[in-house]
Amino acid sequence: MEESQGLVEFRSNKPSQFDGGYNPEKAELWIKEIEKIFRAMNCPDNQKVNYAVFMLVGEAEYWWDSTRRLLEGGGIIITWEVFRAKFFEKYFPNDVRRAKEIEFMQLKQGNMTVGEYASKFEELGKYSTFFYHPDERMKCIKFEDGLRPELRKTVGILEISDFPTLIHKCRFLEGFDHNKDNRPKSFGPQFNKKRNNEGKPYDRP
Repeated sequence: MEESQGLVEFRSNKPSQFDGGYNPEKAELWIKEIEKIFRAMNCPDNQKVNYAVFMLVGEAEYWWDSTRRLLEGGGIIITWEVFRAKFFEKYFPNDVRRAKEIEFMQLKQGNMTVGEYASKFEELGKYSTFFYHPDERMKCIKFEDGLRPELRKTVGILEISDFPTLIHKCRFLEGFDHNKDNRPKSFGPQFNKKRNNEGKPYDRP
């Protein structure tokens, strides 16, 4: 009865179903969503697997039935940690994680705006242990290293150690440079001569 009530509470949070397939980001987001619900409802550890498995459908459900039988046949107790590890082994394998980390380490701003670069930096950064360095200045240095040279040179001398402040400053400088580029420029001697003659009376015949 307790399990049934717990399942009702779990489902009342409208967890998403997971149908498998090759989509590592989708798999990771699903696990995060499920764990967020677990924390909100203070779910007991011995029910987490049952509730999560209830949301598996299609290929993912068949995968778990097979995996569960292998684990139980090997005498392994299926805890949430065991389920989570097997789930990521199937749907977000280590080679994909390593590829994401390499992509993060090689990330450059290029033609992206600061906002686009920051979003990509955050998206890929979560796959790198570097991203979680206790000294936030290290995170800032990594971000600065990928900026376009002219922006990196300007912001680097500020030695900003707070990441949100760094993003704000970079956006400001980017906007300043954009406005500077859009200021009126000289259009050459013919144009300037014309401007100098403006306001003079017409020559009478």
